[in-house]
Amino acid sequence: NNNNNNNNSLCCTSLLQRPNSWREAWRINVQEFKEHWHDFFLDIYYNEENGAIDVILLSMELPFTIIRKLTNPVPCDGYYCRPLVAVSIILSPLWLCYYFNDQFGYDLSSTYIGYIFCSAALVVGIIVMRYAPGGDGPMDLYMVVPLTLYGFAIAATWLDSIADKLVELLELFGILLEIPSTIMGLTFLAFGNSLQDLIANVSLSRKGLSTMAVTACLAGPIFNLCIGLGLGFMALLKSTGKEEIHVKFPKNIKTGFYFTLANCVLIVIAGVFVGKGVLGRGYGYLACGLYLAYVVTSLYV
Repeated sequence: NNNNNNNNSLCCTSLLQRPNSWREAWRINVQEFKEHWHDFFLDIYYNEENGAIDVILLSMELPFTIIRKLTNPVPCDGYYCRPLVAVSIILSPLWLCYYFNDQFGYDLSSTYIGYIFCSAALVVGIIVMRYAPGGDGPMDLYMVVPLTLYGFAIAATWLDSIADKLVELLELFGILLEIPSTIMGLTFLAFGNSLQDLIANVSLSRKGLSTMAVTACLAGPIFNLCIGLGLGFMALLKSTGKEEIHVKFPKNIKTGFYFTLANCVLIVIAGVFVGKGVLGRGYGYLACGLYLAYVVTSLYV
């Protein structure tokens, strides 16, 4: 047993050390890359916690998951894999070329910026493959910070592209099923856009972090309204060349503003005057009723 423990510790130590030559770096990276994907597929198809439905859904998502892992570098603890980080850095310009061409009609691959960016990504990926630590890492801080920020930017483009495709699918289903776009926006799009935040905020509340959950509920819409609308109008003004744009709000948007103000007043009354700093169960019932009234009112306005 002592010999086995010593051998395991030596193996772990060798993985954490940086390779001594390019040939050794290539050999170790190939081995780690194979082991990563072997564990990845085992976690999907041989994980006892995954039911039959989970396996089917993960299998349907598998092509997109593989492409995302190969184009989005994640050097953080718990997700670190040296060859995968290197390969994702090298292949990330291909994803960005597709993203800019699909979203903005800009062919990044035919510009000098694209050539320089692809060359820089190739050099950085090779450096990571050669000099980054193996095993579970961790990478040095001066490497982790820029790569994490870069990975965050790549992840944002993925979210934007996925959201755009989901909206197009909703529009297609609305046309095929003859459902008005207003109803699609009030139901499927709104639920899908907010479901992840709902699950996260409920989890925070159950863990006793109710203040953080309430803050997240308010901070998310504020961020979307201020940053989302601000950047959106800036891009619109730049693309059209206009100095100002006249906006006309349809009745359902005005209805949403009125109910948003009503909910804000309800929070102040329930939390400050009635609950003395505590939002009780009664506010939850009233808020759900207010949302149902908003949906019904928007459909009939």
